[in-house]
Amino acid sequence: MSAGSRRYDDRHKGLMFLLVLLGSVGTWFWAAQRLYTLPHDQLAKALYYAALSTPHTPLLWVPTTLVFIYGMIVFAVLAVYFRSGFEGADFAIFLRGATMASPAQLRDMTRNWFSPQLILGGIPVPIKIESQHYSFTGSTGSGKSQAIAEYIESALARGKPRWYRPWAKPERIVCVDPNGAFMEKFYLPGDIIINPFDERSRSWGIYNEIRVPFDVELFAVSVIPKSPSTEQEVWNAMARTITAEVMLKLWRLNRGTTDHLVYWLTMAPNEQLQEMLADTAAAGMFHGAEETLGSVRTVLTRYITPHKFLAAIETAQKEFSFRDWLDNGTGNVWITWREDQLSALKPLISCQFDVLCAAALSAPANRKRPATHLVADELDSLEKLNYVVQAGTKGRKHKLYIAAGFQSYAQLDDTNGKQAALTLRNSFRNTLSFGIADMDTYTAGEISKGLGEHEVIRKRETGGKSPTTTYDKEREPLVMPSQIHNLPDLTGYVKLSGRHPIARVTLQYKDRPKVIEPIVMAKNVWTTAPDFDSVSTLNFARDE
Repeated sequence: MSAGSRRYDDRHKGLMFLLVLLGSVGTWFWAAQRLYTLPHDQLAKALYYAALSTPHTPLLWVPTTLVFIYGMIVFAVLAVYFRSGFEGADFAIFLRGATMASPAQLRDMTRNWFSPQLILGGIPVPIKIESQHYSFTGSTGSGKSQAIAEYIESALARGKPRWYRPWAKPERIVCVDPNGAFMEKFYLPGDIIINPFDERSRSWGIYNEIRVPFDVELFAVSVIPKSPSTEQEVWNAMARTITAEVMLKLWRLNRGTTDHLVYWLTMAPNEQLQEMLADTAAAGMFHGAEETLGSVRTVLTRYITPHKFLAAIETAQKEFSFRDWLDNGTGNVWITWREDQLSALKPLISCQFDVLCAAALSAPANRKRPATHLVADELDSLEKLNYVVQAGTKGRKHKLYIAAGFQSYAQLDDTNGKQAALTLRNSFRNTLSFGIADMDTYTAGEISKGLGEHEVIRKRETGGKSPTTTYDKEREPLVMPSQIHNLPDLTGYVKLSGRHPIARVTLQYKDRPKVIEPIVMAKNVWTTAPDFDSVSTLNFARDE
C-alpha cells in the first residue's frame, strides 16, 4: 500500500494488531507445551489436536483469551494516545511546517507537575508562554463558553493557597460577561459588579479614573473610539477633542460628575458649549458650517448618551475606580449586561473595557504582582477598542493576560477595520478554535491559515505491466476549512505559542453550580415605569 492511500493515523494499526495476534498465539503455544507432551517429529499433528481440544480445555483458552484482551486494551490505549487528529493521507517523510499530536501527547509535553497552570481546552499552558494571551473562536453553541469557563476556573484555582503552596496569591479576573453567565458560576464574596441596571453594581464613572490633567487625553479615546472609516474618523476626532476639553474644564472646576458631563456634551446648546470652550483647543470647531458641528454632536450623542445611566447610581453606590483596583484592589470585577440591555450599554461597556486596558498600561510594571486576567466573551460584538492591542503587545510587563471570545472575524473587521482587526488577532498566540457556521467561510478560512501548513513527501505506486514508484513533495493545510465547519460541538483545535504541535480536543460538558443571580434589576428612573397618574408638568396641547 502506498503512503498516500491510507490515513496518517492508520499507518501502524495493522502492525499493532498483528503483534496482539502473535502474542495470543504464543501464549496458547506456551500453554499447550505445559499441558501436553508435543513430540517434535509430529509437532504439526499434535498442535492440530491441541487446537481441537482448546474450546473444552480452560487451561488453553483462558490464558490465550486474557492475553488477547489485554493486548487489545493496550492496542486501544496506544491508538488513542498516538492518534494525532490529522485526517489527511499518510506520508513517507515530513519536511517542515506545523505538526499535530493527540491531546494526551500535548498534555504530557506541557504539564508542569510542580506548579498549577492555566487550562486551554483541557491542555495545561506552559508557564513560559501563558502571558501570550488567548482567543476562543466558534459559532454559538460550539463550546466556546465552556472553554472560557474552564480557563476562568483554572485561573481562580491556582491563586488559592495550598499546604504545599502557602505563598500563592489570588489572581484577579475582569470579565466582560454577557448575561452574567460566568459570574453566576464563579462569583466570590468581595467581588465587584459593574452594571448600571443591576442594584448590586458599584458606581463607576470616567472621572473616577482622572488623577492628573493629562488623563483626559488618555481616556478620551476610550470614551470616543477611533473609527475604521477615514471619513468618519474626522468627526470622531473632533468629538474626542471636545470631550477631552469638557472633561478637563469640569474637572478643574470641581464639577467632574457624569451628570455634568452628559449635560454639556449632549444637551447644552451650541452657544453655551461654545462659551464654555472659548479658551480651549476646541474653540475653533465652533467657527464654520452648522452641518459640521451637527455631525460632531451626533457622534457625541451616540457615545456619551449611555453614560447617563451611570448618573442614577453615581451617588447611591460606593465609587469604584479601575486604576485604584489595579493598584491595590481585591476580588474580581464582573461587567455584565442582559441581551436586551446591550444596545443601550454597548458604547459604555466598550469604554469600560478600554479604560481598563489603558489603566493597566499606565500602571508601573510589576512582574511580582498576581496576574490579572481580562476575559471578554464576544469581543467582536463591542465597539472598536483602542487600547486592547497595546495591552496585548505590552501587557506582559504588567502581568496582564487577555482571553477573548470571537464568533466571526468579519464582524471584528467591520468594527475595527481589517488591518486593525488583524493586528488584534495577532496578539493572541494561544488559540482554541471550535466549529464555524457553514456560511462563514471567511472565519473558517482564516482559522485554517492560522493553524498552518506542512510540507511532506508522499510515496506513489502505479500498477500495470511496469509498476513504478514516485516520490512527490506536497504542501497542504494541516486542517482544511471544511473540517472546521464540520467540527462537532465541544470539539476544537488547540494551538499553543511556539513549536508545540496542534491538538484536536473534545471538552466534556461541566454543569457548574449557580452561586449568585446573574442580574438583579435596580429600581431607578431607567428601570421602572413612570407614574402615569401624576399630572404632567409639560403642556403638549397644540393651538388650534
